[in-house]
Amino acid sequence: MPFDALHDWCSLIERDLDPGAEMLHFLRQEVPTATQVDPWQVEAITSNAQTVALLVCRQAGKSCVLATRGVRELKRGGTIICVAPAERQTREITRKVQAYLRATDLVVERATQTEIECSNGGRFIAVPASGATIRGYTADLLLVDEMAYLPGENGGEDVVVSILPMLKDNGQTFYASTPAGKHNLFASLFLEPKDSVHRIKVPGTSIPRLAHRVERLREQLSATRFRQEVMCEFLSDGLSYFDLSTIENATSQEGAICPRF
Repeated sequence: MPFDALHDWCSLIERDLDPGAEMLHFLRQEVPTATQVDPWQVEAITSNAQTVALLVCRQAGKSCVLATRGVRELKRGGTIICVAPAERQTREITRKVQAYLRATDLVVERATQTEIECSNGGRFIAVPASGATIRGYTADLLLVDEMAYLPGENGGEDVVVSILPMLKDNGQTFYASTPAGKHNLFASLFLEPKDSVHRIKVPGTSIPRLAHRVERLREQLSATRFRQEVMCEFLSDGLSYFDLSTIENATSQEGAICPRF
């Protein structure tokens, strides 16, 4: 066997055995100079939990995780439903999945800006977060991007109620977002944790490759925005610097001066 062919064969075996190597191969379809995958990303794509919640700062690679998990499911012939607050976001993650598919041997039979069908029966369908447009599918995998920003008065609960019945009994759900206050369903996954949910929190300061960007944001953003966007903190309403309970504890020696939420 020629050396080049042997090298390619060994690389293929490595990707089949190592999810991190597979994801790095995907990333290089977009960023040829990519050299590594973060440990939290490997933890996410290999999780066997029925529900995975990703609290991740901006530009850390959460959409790459969702796209990778989607492609891995497509390779199994599964159906993936991806939901995001806006159509622009659904198109972006579909574009990423299409790029990653070029690194596989799957044959794409049909592809649009929001839907992909593969020759093995796998389907990827990305839709904006509207209960009227989401209903009617059956899914092996649900991906919800920017969950904290889902529309509706119930903090995204209406959208989740629309999509969860689609999931097969052995299916998996990924919720991913940056924080947007405490009063939404995504925040409750972390503030009211359940053992059945695999939670992963990734502040920007935990990723060395983002160090320069983090320092730039520290200089340019307000303290509140930095805590929310970079440190992934759930502030009381997404804008307030101090939570009500913190103010209460600092100003009262006798008891509550305002109700706890």
